Amino acid sequence: MGKINEEKVINLVKEYQEGNKSVLNTIIKEISLYVYNFPLIMYNRPRDEASEFFIYFMERIENVVRNFKDKGYRFTTYLTASLINHYKNFLLTNHKTIKVIYESELNEINIFYILNEENTPQDEILQKAIKFFNELDEFSKLIVKTFIFELTPEDLKLISKYTNKPIEKVIKEYEEILSKVSKKYQKRKKLIESINQKPSRSKLEKLKRINTLCSYSDVANLLGITVSNVGVSLKRIRDKFKNYAYKNLSTL
Repeated sequence: MGKINEEKVINLVKEYQEGNKSVLNTIIKEISLYVYNFPLIMYNRPRDEASEFFIYFMERIENVVRNFKDKGYRFTTYLTASLINHYKNFLLTNHKTIKVIYESELNEINIFYILNEENTPQDEILQKAIKFFNELDEFSKLIVKTFIFELTPEDLKLISKYTNKPIEKVIKEYEEILSKVSKKYQKRKKLIESINQKPSRSKLEKLKRINTLCSYSDVANLLGITVSNVGVSLKRIRDKFKNYAYKNLSTL
């Protein structure tokens, strides 16, 4: 959607929070492509709506930047949570239907970050989601982070330790996964552009079939486990998450 320089943006956000308001324009410049592409790639929306949402979101960017708390997770994760919640509010505010957010493979990500709660304080929800994630055992975290492309260099070292693979091989395998997904995104982007020019039902059906998440087989290969173990583990985490969300979000 537009790569964000994590370290640079987090440093700028901290600077803004410490009182240097002049860096806000630089922050906007760093994240603007990611924000604009969000409805296009995540929800297959037209460019005019992406432009409307971009303006809507940027009118609220100061609150987004102000509310970020550096707890060791990526700014991109926080920004994505903000975008999803603001996009839902944008649809409601503009009397558009929430149904445009059709059921897709991206709902898998929403489950792990509690991003589908419309009427609760976003920052507190995100904190509870991260608390849930941090309480998972180490290997479960690796499965989830591989599945949604959140692996850090330290995670790759852990995979090397668990699988007894040389770190060079782990890095190569992960780069191959990212390369596959990058090609899928390019294919998806071209198809979206084609749909914008000449919409058709067959193109929309083809778009829905392009899965841009990491495949179970790639997760299994990287972590040295079976495909069925990946499926069972993710289902167990989703079920555990649902119970956790029910108990911890009812009062928000």
